[in-house]
Amino acid sequence: MEIAADGTALRHPADADAGAVAAAVAASIDQLVPWMPWASADYGEADALAWIRGQLGDAHRFVMVAPGGDLIGTCGLNEIDEQNRSANLGYWVRSDRVGRGLATAATRSLASFGLGDAGFHRLRIVMSVRNEASRRVAEKAGAGYEGIARGRLLLRGEFHDAHVFSFVTGDI
Repeated sequence: MEIAADGTALRHPADADAGAVAAAVAASIDQLVPWMPWASADYGEADALAWIRGQLGDAHRFVMVAPGGDLIGTCGLNEIDEQNRSANLGYWVRSDRVGRGLATAATRSLASFGLGDAGFHRLRIVMSVRNEASRRVAEKAGAGYEGIARGRLLLRGEFHDAHVFSFVTGDI
């Protein structure tokens, strides 16, 4: 499955993407570590393969691919709440590709998929109040701001307050 996004495409990852995912993480590790609990300096192809194969809880996993085929990040829907038809929407883009609107386009496309084909009613985006780049992506993607959840995220042994944004059916 492939989802068109402005300036990039989202597609389901394949085992063959493990090296490219691991390389993208390695190229962006300094920017990922503060915000992504799974990111570590020893992240490798085995970790990427576990994510690709759905062993880490992401029900809907996508790689972001630039024109020309370069893998530039990943995104997905996780923390599924089937009873309330909701999920968490997450994203990250390689450090050398930030600032080009790619995460914003991918977020809008993933939200459209999540609220459409995937059948969710609500998608939330949660990030540390210190993660300004992620907040800007959610804002630019058109997610509705809901407020700050105190002590919502445990990152590297420290609790962080978190901005909470959402998309609901009809937003996109």
